[in-house]
Amino acid sequence: MKAAAMAPEPVSIMAHQEEGIAFLLGHKAGLLAFEQGLGKTLVAIKAFARLRAAGGAEAMVVICPNSLKRNWVREAARFEPGLTTEIMEGPAKVRRRALALSRADIVIVSYETARTETAGMLALLARRPTVLVLDESHAVKNRSSLTSIAAQHFAPRCTYRWLLSGTPVTNTAADLYTQVGIIAAGSPLGTFESFVSSFSDPRRAEALRERVAPFVLRRTKAECLDLPDKTVSDILVELPAWQQSLYDSMRDELVCEVESMTGEQFRAFAPTALARLLRLSQLASNPGLLLPTEPRVPAKFQELDHLVDEIVRGSGEKLIVWSHYVRTIEALLARYADLGPVALYGGTPAEGRQPVAEAFQTDPSVKLMVANPAAAGMGFTLTAARYAVYETLSWRYDFFAQSQDRIHRIGQARPVTYLRLIAADTVEELIAAALERKAELARALLGDPAGAAAVSRLTPAEFCAMLVSNKLPQA
Repeated sequence: MKAAAMAPEPVSIMAHQEEGIAFLLGHKAGLLAFEQGLGKTLVAIKAFARLRAAGGAEAMVVICPNSLKRNWVREAARFEPGLTTEIMEGPAKVRRRALALSRADIVIVSYETARTETAGMLALLARRPTVLVLDESHAVKNRSSLTSIAAQHFAPRCTYRWLLSGTPVTNTAADLYTQVGIIAAGSPLGTFESFVSSFSDPRRAEALRERVAPFVLRRTKAECLDLPDKTVSDILVELPAWQQSLYDSMRDELVCEVESMTGEQFRAFAPTALARLLRLSQLASNPGLLLPTEPRVPAKFQELDHLVDEIVRGSGEKLIVWSHYVRTIEALLARYADLGPVALYGGTPAEGRQPVAEAFQTDPSVKLMVANPAAAGMGFTLTAARYAVYETLSWRYDFFAQSQDRIHRIGQARPVTYLRLIAADTVEELIAAALERKAELARALLGDPAGAAAVSRLTPAEFCAMLVSNKLPQA
């Protein structure tokens, strides 16, 4: 898909964005770890425009999450309308022909297409001096994934390799290993095994931060912007007896199963354990996800009723409700149908997502959005709201961090409040604590002022104690 040109928009480049442009051009290969909302896309587009004008490159290939493809088209048209853009999408024959023939200045490819069209991508990168951009580069952190392997093949073909991520560390220090390897020639961090051995201890975060500093430019909103305050408050939701009984039964069954395991057996069981933890969180949130005929109203829906009444119906404010489950999103859309809610989730067509976001942002009659962080946590500005409720949380720190910054970013003039609904005495207390621990690890590694225990590293006794107490093991 080729984008039509539009009128230029006057752009005032902020000091931190000029610093980012200088970093990308001066280092040629680096990770721009600007916190969400600081303008990473603008920086990359402006840096490429200057490099192209100086004869340093002819094209820029952007590999990004599928949900951000059209965002790149819009941003390029806003900030550098003289540049042409093209998205590689459609059936396989169409994609391959486009990859073979494209002469656009900016070529935009999803991670899924990049890994399935490796030969076409390599040919595209070889045709012209090209800048390679990996947007939301934490997508390649797993060095053995097909997405990461494809990116590792592409990187050596490009002198300029720019990685963009506000959350480059989402789980452990190992998240940085592959990203730095794509940036730098050779193996600046040594072998993966030696890296994990040396830096997996959170107490060595400062040593690792110094090691990766030459490759990373980190800036936070607190450093660069004068934004209003933001507050995160947890609302502990007591489950009714029927819902608590369902939860306790499933939890006790899992504990009994794990108690009899040896350490080796439990390590093999770890993927199943994670899946069972997910089912526990679903019971704590909305039992209808596992029991479709369950007629009773879950506790969180009742709590949401109060919040919607207070924030939307009572105060006339706009509100975003974040949920990770499609059936919950659809149930909430039906529950609050009288408010005319809009939705951003997997069921929203890609081409229809930006119009939904714009309606929420600009239409005074659109007061409620129900959204999934995986679909709407990146690439959208939703500063018309200053309240967001997390109906559920996931273990993914990047989803939580990215979704927060849809409303706490440039353009927000009012204090922002996030309300997290946590089912009391359930695994959701673990998830909330794990997110805080991951945030601490990310801040330490990136120098923003640690590590969550992986299930497979726990003993059976530690796992069972964690489930019963709803407290994380000591790091």
